[in-house]
Amino acid sequence: MRKLATWALAFVLVLSFAWPSMTASAQEGTLKLVVDGVEVEGYEQPFMSQGKVLIPVDDLFQEAGFNVTKEAPGKLNVTNSYVTLDFDIADQQISVNGKATDEVFPLTLRNYGNYISTDFLDSLEGFDVTVSEDEQTVNVTTNRVQDVDAFLEKLMGADLQSYEANLTLDQSMEATGSEEFSMNMLMDMAMSMTTEPVALHMTSKMTMDMGEEAEEVTTEAYFTEDGFFQSDGEEWTKLPAELSDVMLEASTTQVDPVAQLQLVKAFMKGIHVFEYDDVYIITQTMTNEEFKTMMNDAMALFSGLLPEGVDSVVTEGTVVEEVTEEEAVTEEEPATEEAVEEDAVAEEDTATEEEAAEEGATTEEETEDVVADEEAVEENLEDVEVDMGSILDMLNINIDKYYVVTVVDKATLFPQSTSGTTIITMSMDGETITIKQLIDGVFSKFNDVKAIKVPAEVIEKAVELDFSEIEAE
Repeated sequence: MRKLATWALAFVLVLSFAWPSMTASAQEGTLKLVVDGVEVEGYEQPFMSQGKVLIPVDDLFQEAGFNVTKEAPGKLNVTNSYVTLDFDIADQQISVNGKATDEVFPLTLRNYGNYISTDFLDSLEGFDVTVSEDEQTVNVTTNRVQDVDAFLEKLMGADLQSYEANLTLDQSMEATGSEEFSMNMLMDMAMSMTTEPVALHMTSKMTMDMGEEAEEVTTEAYFTEDGFFQSDGEEWTKLPAELSDVMLEASTTQVDPVAQLQLVKAFMKGIHVFEYDDVYIITQTMTNEEFKTMMNDAMALFSGLLPEGVDSVVTEGTVVEEVTEEEAVTEEEPATEEAVEEDAVAEEDTATEEEAAEEGATTEEETEDVVADEEAVEENLEDVEVDMGSILDMLNINIDKYYVVTVVDKATLFPQSTSGTTIITMSMDGETITIKQLIDGVFSKFNDVKAIKVPAEVIEKAVELDFSEIEAE
């Protein structure tokens, strides 16, 4: 009897430890995460803990179109510029738009604690969260516009005839490998623009720092029906009329709402549009493949803007000027059979049969060399036809980060501001270059810009650029 009681007690003890374990196992079961109808896949998934459903921050906000930045282990920032959250496991705190919340954090030690409860997420502006009755799925609905094409079409139809913009571009470049160097460039731009007629006036100040060397350049430019004029602070130059006309025609086409919409769709990938009470927040991300497509489209769009004679293509690290097969043959024109016969007749009086035979052999070898040269030229001509995708592959370009935000006034559909971060790395032959670019801009004076005209003094003094000289060089 005592032995049975001992076994019974042991069973109760085992069961008492097993029961919480089984309960915890049931609580730790993962749920599916669905954001705006799209199931989010990944290693981290929502799970139940102490009666609460916890959602992984990274996957949730990335799928929702937010920018997610891991500043350090246990510190995370997510934002779309309108709603910004900072997670700090050391301070045990979550801040929303710079203000600390009462939310308990962290609720778990998984993934450095970067999980939030469904209740907290549901309290944020622009989010609605429900859990299915069987507790197997977490459904998150955001305030994103679902029909982006229709929104862009409406945006392009805004009555924006003129505006001013102030932009700051902060760019850094670092190279590692056999030759290490770094360069920082800061550019401040102020511009005024009208759409009817298309006209632009811009001033810019660029400061470039390359370690021991520093340079500051100030420029001013006008672009109107009179042409494109630019000054580097010393003299004014003007682009040739044919090039200015092409640029003006392209700009006029872009003003057309339908044409502009097509350009926007072609160039803006990964768009998310958030709708708030007074503004729309447009965010844009880009992958490597989307970047290559955009660059190819850009080359196709701007190839017509290059004047004749300066078209050149970079292939295998060498700049090869485009030449026609006819020009190549003219430069390397071989001696014809008639010319060879005339030379032989002229030398018959002094040359022996042996010398004539040797000369014939030499001429044949020279002809073969010329043919080989022609074949080499043809191969080079074939190599010239390299698309932008091949060049990007050669440079091994990788988009580490691309996130651009534009704030649009909801009532007028006019842009209020823009900001973005781009980090790109490219490598070739053991050399790696990292380019980081930050842009920040504010728009103002909508439909309040006076007509832009090129000063008569500028038109009079401007020196027109001659691309034929560039071609000759």
